Amino acid sequence: MRPHVDALRRWIPAAVTAVAALAAACTDQPVAPTAARPAPSFAAQAAAPGGGRRHVLVMRNQAIPADMAAAIQARGGRVERTDAEIGVVTVSGLSDAAVSALAARADVEGIDQDVVVQWLPPREQFTGQVMQAPTIQSNQSGAFFFPFQWNMRQIKADAAWLTTNQGAGTLVCILDTGIDPNHLDLSGKVDLTKSTSFVATEPFIEDLNFHGTAVASLVSSNGLGMASVAPDARLCAVKVLGITGSGSFADVISGMMFAARNHADVINMSLGAYFSKKAPGALELVKALQRAVTFATLRGTLVVAAAGNEGLNLDRDPRDSIEVPGQLIGVLNVGATAPVNQTNFDALASYTNFGLTGVDVMAPGGDLVAGGQLPDLVLAACSEFVPGCNTSNAFYVFTAGTSFSSPHAAGTAAVAESQGHGNQGPIALALCVKLGADDLGRRGLDPLYGFGRINVQGAAKKCAHGGFIF
Repeated sequence: MRPHVDALRRWIPAAVTAVAALAAACTDQPVAPTAARPAPSFAAQAAAPGGGRRHVLVMRNQAIPADMAAAIQARGGRVERTDAEIGVVTVSGLSDAAVSALAARADVEGIDQDVVVQWLPPREQFTGQVMQAPTIQSNQSGAFFFPFQWNMRQIKADAAWLTTNQGAGTLVCILDTGIDPNHLDLSGKVDLTKSTSFVATEPFIEDLNFHGTAVASLVSSNGLGMASVAPDARLCAVKVLGITGSGSFADVISGMMFAARNHADVINMSLGAYFSKKAPGALELVKALQRAVTFATLRGTLVVAAAGNEGLNLDRDPRDSIEVPGQLIGVLNVGATAPVNQTNFDALASYTNFGLTGVDVMAPGGDLVAGGQLPDLVLAACSEFVPGCNTSNAFYVFTAGTSFSSPHAAGTAAVAESQGHGNQGPIALALCVKLGADDLGRRGLDPLYGFGRINVQGAAKKCAHGGFIF
């Protein structure tokens, strides 16, 4: 049976198609991406439900005083959320005078207005082709579209299915636009008791964008239409981004706290923003986000993130610029590789960020450049709540970006955790992924590939053979 192909659009960010192709892609020496450097930006937008202002208070010494809620209410504000473990309070309704008064308190380290950030390329900038799989029962190696999945073969995921626990007993939380829990390959995979939405306008986990569903399916799937990295891992959907791919810092922070409190083994964050830390209102939000990462780490959760699609050498960028959450301390940051015309499968994708400070490992992200072809992209599930994919629960898309390299690494971490019998701390788990990677480019740690391109079998062996327990 041939798959039905609906030439809807090719789901790949326009920003990716605009950058230059890799020069000398088939030579022995890896070549850095050549994308133009974008100007750092951090535009404040109203973040509170209903369009009002919301602020994030960062308390000194991570301790929230007993009178803080009363002090906020006395100044006309309303406490929306309190993350006592990291000393962060989200507040709405404060006037400028009230903000100044609270900022003057000795127990307040800082207060900034929450902002809505475009963490993903707008959906309108994606072009794509949608494919429908037949509803057949199969194992992962027999998934209908597995012949298209060069990405699984390149990272030895297919070999790991036969030799590892395949992520059994682990929970991977997807902080994104939600997940379609009814998709053929995701049905029964999503733990609804550990899933939620922090997006006020979308108080449900179903994915109206496509992005979260695509990301989730690469971590774990039923192996019917497509194969995945960790077939036996459980998923949880934590919606922090709405239909447009935008969301506020406060919602992302709350999503991380929720996943960590629910004992996620891995958090996948296929989202990112690049800006100057000196931008007005940015400093305290970045501090709060870092505190959430640290909290997750201390609770035993590994945070995995996309390195970003700006094509930047993050080692050479201004010291005050940052890609978040990827460059935060404790995050396993993942860049992207892709073939050109189904050759040189470990070439750096034309859009990926790189640099020793910007990437830990590389993983398949897909690409479509001059001389390339559709299978150079990454195949993933599409939400039935998205136009073009909404005629059944068995649609798939071809796409590209570090958004899709990140879940390959998150799934690899889940397999390694399972193989280590669930006793790996997040720092040790990240080491298993790094040290189990295939060393590419310059020997050892290098600015283009970091520790290398991930290898599922290699990571599993690092954790299984004694591993690390810190």
